[in-house]
Formats: sequence, structure tokens, C-alpha cells
Amino acid sequence: MENHLHNPAFYSSYVMGLDNDIAQVVSETASSSSKNLVIQDISYSTNENNMASKSNSSLETATLQDPYYSTCETNVTNIEELNTLLTNWNQSHLLDHFIEEKVFLNVLRVIKRHHIERLLKNFDMGTQILFEDNLEKWRESIGLPLGRAISTADSSDIGTPPSTPTSDGRPSPTMKFFPYFSKPQPSDPSTNITLSQILNTSSKACMLIEFYNKFAKFEEEQRNNLIGVISRYFEENNLVMTLKCSYRLEKEIIEKFPTEKLEYYRTNQRGKLYNKWRNSHASFKHAVQGYLSPQSSTTVKSKIQKNTNRRMNIHFVPEEDAEATIRSLKFDNLSSEEFDHCWVACGKYRINEINEAESTSAIMEKWPFYKQPSGFRLIDMDFNIAGHANSEGLLKNWPTTVDKISSFLMDGHIKDRNIKLLLEQLKNGDIEENGRDAAVLWALHGFFVPTNKVVKKDSTGKSRTTKFTIRDSQQSFLYVGKTIQEVEDWIKFLQSKKSSIQPFIFAIGEDITKISEIYTYFDGIKYKFFNIMRAVDICFKIIYIFNLNFPAESIMLWSFIEIFFYQMKSTNTYSKIHILCEYLKNN
Repeated sequence: MENHLHNPAFYSSYVMGLDNDIAQVVSETASSSSKNLVIQDISYSTNENNMASKSNSSLETATLQDPYYSTCETNVTNIEELNTLLTNWNQSHLLDHFIEEKVFLNVLRVIKRHHIERLLKNFDMGTQILFEDNLEKWRESIGLPLGRAISTADSSDIGTPPSTPTSDGRPSPTMKFFPYFSKPQPSDPSTNITLSQILNTSSKACMLIEFYNKFAKFEEEQRNNLIGVISRYFEENNLVMTLKCSYRLEKEIIEKFPTEKLEYYRTNQRGKLYNKWRNSHASFKHAVQGYLSPQSSTTVKSKIQKNTNRRMNIHFVPEEDAEATIRSLKFDNLSSEEFDHCWVACGKYRINEINEAESTSAIMEKWPFYKQPSGFRLIDMDFNIAGHANSEGLLKNWPTTVDKISSFLMDGHIKDRNIKLLLEQLKNGDIEENGRDAAVLWALHGFFVPTNKVVKKDSTGKSRTTKFTIRDSQQSFLYVGKTIQEVEDWIKFLQSKKSSIQPFIFAIGEDITKISEIYTYFDGIKYKFFNIMRAVDICFKIIYIFNLNFPAESIMLWSFIEIFFYQMKSTNTYSKIHILCEYLKNN
């Protein structure tokens, strides 16, 4: 691949060999002094001084551009981004073939279905099917859906021959594929709506503009109001907001308010604008329209989705002598040093088994060593065996971060009265380290306020949908009891719910600032610690190694720890996480 990177000819004829329509997307040559490459909603930049750098070098975020109209330029970043995309699809084995065929992301944006068959003609059918499915979903997410099969009846307006009549005189619905034809769609009024037009019709929007002109930035509260103004405009004018329309409006927000970032509005594929309008529309339809037009109401079917998103989505080649090493662990009288050596020696074999296990009880039956008081050491080793470079990220960076987090929370980012009092206590009181760290962790729940909903039964036995509270979030993360018996009662209460108990930390003390005994609870095991952050560190690694879910009540805080301290790519994205991460990086 290094030879490709230094060869100017590699860039000069970018997609030679494919159809002329793809060849039109050939971008500037590698000699250009400045390059921009846009992947969906985020662009990255590089220059010719670093084009020969390693393919795994970090990318710097550049200006945000719209995913529909971005210019595809040819540079070394093409290979890195292609590798990232194929890896996310679990099809990285196609990388060398794609490079040889000069198929990069600019080509994937315009490739048609009939090209896929030619491109992957030497690969098995399973690979072709999975690639086409991944490509279809990706193209849909960036607003460039693949062409579809249409009937000859639909294509009569472009000069295609009429359908052959059947015996009863009706035209045959024979399907043909026209890769470059897209059936004309009726004009969508929402495509002509601009952000300025929306803002000029609302007094609240004018106040938001005045706020921005005065302070040159928005906080989360103002962003939510802006999103609400846009959503209400579509509702009041009976307009449908499409994904493409929401993407365009997001771009206009960034242009009108330069200090804003796309990450504040695009927390997932759909984004906050689209989700706000959709939820508002669905809520009104359920509350009013469903009663006025019952015949048009739709039946909501429950969906059972198989969880295939394992945290350790890797498969190691197991050690050849793993079985013999396991027998030594079980039956030999090993010293502590010898045991650690044997544990590491069969680590890849063990991680494969954990990934394939159906439950944690099955894992504990095969590997009972986790149940020992020092079993947390084994979890630490497994986390390192899994290949995580930032294994010590939390313990290493927390001491230099905790005061920044406190300052951020005190700077108007907390509304809960009890947490405000706790922060004042931290500011004015002389609190020992464990108490301070535990209090800051608890205070973070006031910023990462839960948004998930839960169905609970009230005193009459009726099911009611409510949101998790800040208290729910705190207790699912760190429970504080005055005595060990109080903690045991809490665990029994959780067990009585007959649902799985996710790993959590608990402590004994008068209050959150005066804790003495600290434990991490996992599947009936209680690991004891002297440092609260070490307990959090092991709790996170338990969740990761055993492919568990973060507690729903505190998923935002756990995701922040995952992204900022362990520098992992999280499946959970929230704008508040990005806001806090940006603050910590810049202060």
C-alpha cells in the first residue's frame, strides 16, 4: 500500500475501467496543495506534507459540509476512510481489491447496482449480498439511495418499449432494471423551506437570534428551543420533514450560527431536527387524529431485535496449548506469578469462549477464578489481552480532569437543587479524595439527565410509562448505604424485579462525601476496593469483557466514560457528551 501512496499515477486515472458515469467523479490529482474529504456529515483535511504519513494517522476535523453536495477529491485519506468503512461493515478483506480497482468512497457514492456484480464477480455470493446490503444502508443514510428496479410501465416516459401484452390483453408487469433512471417524484414543498424563512415567522426565533448576537454562542437550552421552533413551523404548516430536508436545515444552522457544530444536532443517523418533528407529529396523531380518523390508524407491532452488537466484536486465533494451560490453572499448585502467566497464556481462547457464551453464569462455571476476591485482577488482564491501548485511561486522566468537570457543572449546567447543594459543598468543604470523586460522579448525573422511558406498574397494577429520574441514574451507577445490611436489602429489591442486575458500584457511608467501604457488584460477586475510581474502572471493564449493556438509567454517563477516558467508539451518541468532551479538551 505504501507504493500506492507515493505514486502520482495512482491518483491520475481514478476510476478507469468503470463506466463513464462513474469516471465523471474523478477529482483533482494528488498534487493539489490542500484536500478535503467529506464522509457523510464530517469532513477531514490533509495536505501534501502529510500525504506520505502512515495510513492509521489521526485525522483533524475540518469545516462541516453537506453530505449531498461535497466534492470528492483524491488523496491518501481515501484509503484510510475506505478501510474504516469496510471495517465497520466487517468486510475489510475487500480493501486490497477495491484499491486495485480504484473504488473509493467517491465511487461508492455513485456506484450502481449492476457495477456491484462486476466489481465482486470473483467473490462468493454471500460477500456480494452483504456488501450490497451494507452499501444500500450507507447510501440511504447519506441521502444518496441506490437505484431501484422499476417496471417497464413506469419507464415509458423515457422511451422504453411497452410491456408485452398477456393472453388477457393486460400489460405484463415484467421488471427491468434501469440503473441511471429515477422515476420523477412529485414536488416536495419542504425542499423550498429555508432556515431564514422559518426564523422570520417566529418571535421566539428573533429572540434566539438576539441571544446569539449578544453571546456569540448557544447553550443546550437555546439549541432545544431552536429545534422546537423549526419543528413547530413544519407542524403548523402541515409540512413533512424528510431526512434530506433536515440535513439541509442543519447545514443552514451551522452557516447562520458559526460557533455551532453539527455534532450538537446530529446525534445519530436521523438527527435531532428530524426526531423532534417525527415525535411531535406521532404524538399528535396518537392523541387526536387517531380518534377522529380511526380507520386510518395503524397497528403498532412489537419487534424483537436480536442483539448482535457485541462490545468485543473480534475473534482471536486461540493458543495451541490453551487446554493444557487451563488444566494447569485448575489442578496445579501454582504460585501467584505462575497463575498470572498461565491466565495470560490462554487469554485469546478464553475471550473467544466469553463471546460465544449465552450467559454470565455459563462463563463463571467454566472460569470460576473470577469469583475469587482478587478476580478483578483477571478482568484487568483480559481487558489488556483484548488489545485496548487506553486500559488505564480513566485512572490516569481522572486526577487532572475532576476539577475541570466540577467547574463545568458549576457554570450553569446543573438545574437539580440537590446537586447544586452538593457542588457548593464540594466548593466550600474539606472533603477527602474518595468523597470528592464520588460526589463529582453523582453530580454528573444532573448534567446527563436520563431521557430513556420505562414502563412501571403503579399501586393499582396499571402500567404507566415514565422517564428515569436523576436518582434512578445515580443509584444504578453508585449506590450509597449507611450499613452493609442496607445495601443487601437494596440488592434483594433489585432481584425482586426479576430482571438482570447490571454491574454497579456501592459504598458504605453517611452520605456520598463520607464513604468508607467501596465495592463493585457483579453477578453476586463483590469486589472490594480502597479507591472509588478503581471500582469504576473495573466495573466498566466487566461490562466490556462480558459483553453486557450499560444500565439504561445511567447509559449517558457510562458512554461519556467510554468515549472520553477510554477513547472508544461508542454505539451511544448524545450531544451532551460531545459538549462536555469539547469543554474538557479546550480547558
